Amino acid sequence: MQILNKRTILILVLMMLALSACGPNIIKGKPPFINIANLILADEKLSATFTIHNPNGEPMEIEGVEIRVEVQDADLTRYDSDFKIRIDSNSTEEIFVEQLPDDFTRELLASVESGELISLPFKLEGLVHTLGDGDLRFRNKGHLYPVPGRPGQFRSATTHSSKIDSEDPFREIDDRQ
Repeated sequence: MQILNKRTILILVLMMLALSACGPNIIKGKPPFINIANLILADEKLSATFTIHNPNGEPMEIEGVEIRVEVQDADLTRYDSDFKIRIDSNSTEEIFVEQLPDDFTRELLASVESGELISLPFKLEGLVHTLGDGDLRFRNKGHLYPVPGRPGQFRSATTHSSKIDSEDPFREIDDRQ
């Protein structure tokens, strides 16, 4: 058996260190991606299903959520709860919200459904209270569209998701630079 010299051992050790540095990095502390899965206006009630996707490489222990959907500078729906849920890494869970809409909301959704408006731009923003990472703010923008053949049902398309500056939670960071 051939004996390795010091130089060969050093090269092997450096290669192993370099390879271990290229290993997977676990994402931590990122806010979840929250989206409107569907919105239904029926029987004088507005119900919404929100998806919460955990983009982190570790489970997220949520202790509460504040969600606000804003259209034309008014609240379309709002949700604030201290429910507890665990979302595994890279997994998605759903929240179901039901409320009585005001006249403005009914008229606005009716104008989208009738085709008077092609879509309804919205802002979805809020805060997720987590056990491990504290309060994580999120903000998304998108459009609501009627679901063809399903009266009173709407789906969303998110067009923009922004990072939030930790020192000023309402200042967006442009990450397209």
